[in-house]
Amino acid sequence: MGYWILQCSECRLEWKLYVSFPLKKEFSRIYHYCPNCNKNTFHRIIDYVEE
Repeated sequence: MGYWILQCSECRLEWKLYVSFPLKKEFSRIYHYCPNCNKNTFHRIIDYVEE
């Protein structure tokens, strides 16, 4: 199973999203909760890593 590497557009925190859905084909960024900012922010999709 692989994961997507995402980066918060406000604090630049990088984190892993464990889904196999092809995010980059549908979106350039997603709106998600950032635990560092303590609010929902846009996250840039960096890359997909296959394990």
